[in-house]
Amino acid sequence: MWLINFFRENNSEIIGVHFDEDKIFLARLTDTLETAEINFELDVDSNATAIEQLAKKISEVCQKRGWKTARMGLCLREGEAATFQTEFKNVPSDEIAEAVKIWAMAHVGNKARYTSIKFGDEIWMEALPESSVEEYISAWQKFSMKLCALTELPSAEIDSERAVTPFNRAVFAAEIIREKQTPNILTPQFSVWNFKKISKAVAAIFLAVIVGISAKVSHDYFSALAQLESAQEYLNSQSEILTLKENLDANIAEMKRLNNLSTVQNVNAEKFNLLLKIGKVTNENIHLQKIRMSGNFLEIEGSAETPDVIKNYLSRLKSSIMKNVKLENSQIEDAEINFSVRINL
Repeated sequence: MWLINFFRENNSEIIGVHFDEDKIFLARLTDTLETAEINFELDVDSNATAIEQLAKKISEVCQKRGWKTARMGLCLREGEAATFQTEFKNVPSDEIAEAVKIWAMAHVGNKARYTSIKFGDEIWMEALPESSVEEYISAWQKFSMKLCALTELPSAEIDSERAVTPFNRAVFAAEIIREKQTPNILTPQFSVWNFKKISKAVAAIFLAVIVGISAKVSHDYFSALAQLESAQEYLNSQSEILTLKENLDANIAEMKRLNNLSTVQNVNAEKFNLLLKIGKVTNENIHLQKIRMSGNFLEIEGSAETPDVIKNYLSRLKSSIMKNVKLENSQIEDAEINFSVRINL
């Protein structure tokens, strides 16, 4: 058990961060809570982005104070992420998850990173474009820090009895990591394994094996061979962890054009169900570009490569959603067919 714990990340020290215009608020969670407030002025003439300048300042402060930066969480300012809270009663959890996905894509694009948390019968959700999330992660990595949580403070927390202060927002981000809970847009990237220790251990095993093999002219040859076989067995047992490391370290592919989807903010449960159905019948051959909702109709704009793809899409809409589906117009542009569909509600 001690060996497994050795390869796990150390959660004994976690730092939460909140940035509020011209100040940075830090909360360090160990056995006790330690806080710090730093003034921050953006250098508009710098070649670094605003997020990189913020990460650099945080890194400098942590280094001066001797704080470890292997576990850090950032609580965004209110309004930086797309957020929404709505009521879901007697809805299966898988349908709620799909509805949150559709909502996130509708508000920040197809390449959306999102999360949600349940408060009673209500769901609070938030989303950011993947490009924004990667910008935060890259900025932290540039200054040898690890960002493990990215979130906003849910409105239900704001309405609670706990006072909402910049420091409490920073503490909230740190607690998200310590408790391994939502809402955290970075949850899929969270890992309990310390890959630096794993890599060093694997390297040490190989080194020991190489040294052993170099002595094969002596009677230690068979002992060295046994070490090699043992090392191979160890690597096989760790293949899942090493694969995860490769996935985490891989370069993120260049983003394709975002298909921005636009909907009204006041989406009730009925309209959520409609979006959910639209998402289920939309396959990879249809590229949605915009969704507009009005009181009596819903309009979908998108593109496809062939008329047959659009025809099949209309058939799925009519059979799965409602009969009153009409193709408003279509035109060929840049080897694609742009179209719009109107659904009378």
